[in-house]
Amino acid sequence: MKVFLDTNIMIDLLAERKMWLLPAMEILELTNSNKIDLFCSIISLPTVSYIMERQAKIPHDIVISKMERLVNICEPIYADKQIALRALNSSFKDFEDAMQYYSAIAEGCDVIITRNKKDFSDAHIDVMDPQEFLDKFYGEN
Repeated sequence: MKVFLDTNIMIDLLAERKMWLLPAMEILELTNSNKIDLFCSIISLPTVSYIMERQAKIPHDIVISKMERLVNICEPIYADKQIALRALNSSFKDFEDAMQYYSAIAEGCDVIITRNKKDFSDAHIDVMDPQEFLDKFYGEN
């Protein structure tokens, strides 16, 4: 199963946001045990770094170390001109969300994991929050 992580889930993991950390970590464990393949958009990486350093006040060297570990687990998907054009011409209200969505589609992802499901209301693949994904995954396996 190909699973796409939205930017907010990546931040939950790396900034260790206690309220949302455990389900996100459990999803990473599914990747470590080769039960799912995890993907993210390449455009998320600088956003995550910026938020962690500027808003969460995490030192640069720690941010880089955490991001390196994540990139070794979660395969970044490149966004090209076609993805950008599809996103620009989509019904999505937010361009960044559209870029995420069309990157996931281009990679053939089965599901997008996000805490902001409403941002993907026009999606044609499953969109779930981390706990919903885990409930469905364990219910089917």
